Amino acid sequence: MSIYWDIEVFAELPSTQSICKNGAEDGKAEGYVVRALKQTQGKGRHGKSWVSDEGGLAFSFVLRPGVPVKNIGQISIAVGVALAEVFVRYLPESDVKLKWPNDVFLEGKKAAGILLETNLNEKQNVEWLVVGIGINFNSAPDIGHALCNFSDIDVEPTVFLNDVLSCIGDRYATLKSAGFETIRKAWLGYSYPVGTLLNVGRFHSLDEMGNLIVRDEAGSLKSVSAGDVHLKEQHYAVGH
Repeated sequence: MSIYWDIEVFAELPSTQSICKNGAEDGKAEGYVVRALKQTQGKGRHGKSWVSDEGGLAFSFVLRPGVPVKNIGQISIAVGVALAEVFVRYLPESDVKLKWPNDVFLEGKKAAGILLETNLNEKQNVEWLVVGIGINFNSAPDIGHALCNFSDIDVEPTVFLNDVLSCIGDRYATLKSAGFETIRKAWLGYSYPVGTLLNVGRFHSLDEMGNLIVRDEAGSLKSVSAGDVHLKEQHYAVGH
């Protein structure tokens, strides 16, 4: 079943994530979206900030998957794949990559970030999940970020947002109906080549829960489930 996206637009907010979390706590249905035309105190991963000036695209939305907390990584990967697919649709000549766990890179620089925050019930299942997305849509920070200059192809932010939400809805439905494998393979198609040297080891694959699999210096495989991961020679965590 497709998600009905109920979009609420604000001229300016400190954080779309905070407003959307309040909505989730108040019982807003799956598909509730908060968009800010300007965001002044946006949240990134690990307490970092994500400021979106006018011309950027910042929004958060509610999901109610009802899955165990261990499945959150699968949802994160599914959202990243959907976002990458829309980037490729609009910028087919550009190099679009996914960096684990949930950043989109354009020509080697960060173009979009994804933040997930959850609330669990007494059974440790996800009662609600709020997903925040910041896209450098015609504006971007200076350090380590790519400008998605969609103005060159005359794309309205609202149209792009609707396409992103539609694709997220499709991938989310696939995850619920057919499982994670198709999405896992799609993510691998956008990510690092096998053997790429990362700060946590050499990239090997993605497991069935969305965790990163790398080879350590001894050649053993290990799972990475959290933390900042970046190319060994380029500290992508700068500017998050």
